[in-house]
Amino acid sequence: MKLGILAKLLFLSGQAKWETKKTKKNKEVLKFESKEEYFIKNGGILLEKQIALRQGKDIEAGQLRILSADDIEKATNNYDPDQICRSYNGVSFYKGTFDNKVVVIKTPEKPDPNPEHVQLFLTDIAIRTVLCHNNMIKIHGCCLETCVPLTVHEFFPTSKALHDCLHGDMALLKPLSWTSRLRAATDIAYALSYMHNALSHPLVHRDIMSSGILLDSFHAKLTFCGYSVAITPGNKDQRWPIHGTPGYIDPEYIKTQEVTEKCDVYSFGVLMLELLTSRDPSEMARCGNDLVDDFVSVVEKIGVKAMIDTILLEEGNIDEIQGFAQLALKCVAKNGEERPSMIGVVEELWLIQDQLNNRSAFKV
Repeated sequence: MKLGILAKLLFLSGQAKWETKKTKKNKEVLKFESKEEYFIKNGGILLEKQIALRQGKDIEAGQLRILSADDIEKATNNYDPDQICRSYNGVSFYKGTFDNKVVVIKTPEKPDPNPEHVQLFLTDIAIRTVLCHNNMIKIHGCCLETCVPLTVHEFFPTSKALHDCLHGDMALLKPLSWTSRLRAATDIAYALSYMHNALSHPLVHRDIMSSGILLDSFHAKLTFCGYSVAITPGNKDQRWPIHGTPGYIDPEYIKTQEVTEKCDVYSFGVLMLELLTSRDPSEMARCGNDLVDDFVSVVEKIGVKAMIDTILLEEGNIDEIQGFAQLALKCVAKNGEERPSMIGVVEELWLIQDQLNNRSAFKV
């Protein structure tokens, strides 16, 4: 849709009013009487975000289908709870079908017209439309006729949140293998490297955490980029509000409010330590502890093995595990300038992956 048409529609549209609709499953869905007003407002912001992201770089954007509120209701069977495949942090994920393609529809459990929430959803849509990477959940469409835009993205079969694989019931039934943990780290490092380098201005994710990563038998994928920001490297004057998940946030970012690619490197380093130890950084933060401080302290006093999940020590190769741990410690260095770039992280993880592959081939 062209900006001129958007402006004309915005001029013609009148003031809208709220209404709360009860679905047949007694779920309240907040709507606008004038869907056009929502569509214009959300669509205009989304278009502006996409233009800003693409500026200075000719990147082919994915094909984004714009769906109506009626399309969403039909796909979710009027928001039928039986179609919910996952719920997390106030968001429900409905399994549905569009054009004979199985998809997932992401909807807030309690729609909130708070502009900050709307911005998060639109930022996520814009980034995942402009960027297309195998280790980022692909977006197929969105609905702009609701107070908070709804997203329709690829269905990732047999997937589970990495957090659940490390800390949930399945972690007890079937602990995540060293091979799977190494592959997950490599996949997410690759996605972050792409975000930092694909556009003219680096995109910093700002909320890397295990609960925001989906994992199946073969791949790991980032699921949400709503807190991401485009930065101008070297611009020390710009300050950003602190966003992220406690336990993963870069202390240097908390202190200075300056966002750089190294903020993601730190959070990724925490994720690596989480994969090594099977300890939950966010839960530790709630209890007043810090995974990085604990890991560094124990390693200095006793050694790396004392902090590694015993399952990994039984299954994995100690050289690979120690190499992984040393890389994680580089990533969580207190001084951001001492941390490697995500490209450097990917290269080192590939080397560890090669060691694992060669060892597996030798066994065969």
